[in-house]
Amino acid sequence: MNRLEVIMVSIADVAKKSHVSKMTVSRVLNHPEQVSPEISDVVQRAINELGYVQQRAGRALATSRTYTVAFVMLDEVSNVDPYFGQLITYVSDYLYQEGYNLELHRSLNDHFYDIDGILVSGARAKDQAKLNALPFPLVAYGNQPEIASVDVDNKLGTMLAKEHLIASGYQHLIYLGIDLDEQFALERLNGFKAIDTSEHVTETIYQLPNSDKEARDFFNSLTVPPLTGVVTASDRLALGTLYSCYDKGLIVPNDVGIVGFDGIFINHLSPLNLTTIAQPLQQIAQTMVQTLLTAINSNHQTLNPSVIPPTLLQGETTTQLAD
Repeated sequence: MNRLEVIMVSIADVAKKSHVSKMTVSRVLNHPEQVSPEISDVVQRAINELGYVQQRAGRALATSRTYTVAFVMLDEVSNVDPYFGQLITYVSDYLYQEGYNLELHRSLNDHFYDIDGILVSGARAKDQAKLNALPFPLVAYGNQPEIASVDVDNKLGTMLAKEHLIASGYQHLIYLGIDLDEQFALERLNGFKAIDTSEHVTETIYQLPNSDKEARDFFNSLTVPPLTGVVTASDRLALGTLYSCYDKGLIVPNDVGIVGFDGIFINHLSPLNLTTIAQPLQQIAQTMVQTLLTAINSNHQTLNPSVIPPTLLQGETTTQLAD
């Protein structure tokens, strides 16, 4: 195979030769445990025949790029929700489709060598100066000033949750927010506040650490009347609220309705599938990768945030109450 042919090989060529999707090829490359041995063998044969591995090195030599992207996860390990693992999986898959490797980092103080750009999650206001000083194209998961970012519409999410509870007939609304001075927490609180209630519906707002134990203990301390609807700022808080209802002998969803926020993994671990505001993580990951690669290819960093609407995922913790 001559040098020109090596450079022209792409993941799409491997997919075509293997008669599978590009996503399947990237899974074989990055997450082989998620692919059957039969399909993996077919894809690996195509990779070997087409010289796809050599193709990445050839492109790097031709363009002075490394075809490597760093993903920096700044969140404390104890506070990392399971959906971050799913996000990284999607990001890795989309990068592989474009011929890029992914490096995982835990700090902005790391020395970044041989990378073309950076994706970051869990950035806080205190990280702003370090982010601005990075000499690479950069995209953040979560709204950040002066930085290209991709985020779910947090305000819309809690608006949808509150509207759902009102339309379902719950009359005493409670908001359990995350006690954190960060933009996403404020937007979720503002979304709950943005929906007006009738004079027959009461509402109360509380702020808690993002912990199912904290939510369980706190909700246990409340007097909860029938037809209470709870909007929580995370599925962790929703899970704790659900267990508190069991502690109190309250029936979910008839006595208490609960809506979480995130819709990844935790909502399926509870005794009842949570009704939740689902973040479209696959779309978020794809947009992050597209935004970063556009910046890399054009040498121009856009600062316009991308905001993606969430959806309400109906579970077993809310129901349409009788009039």
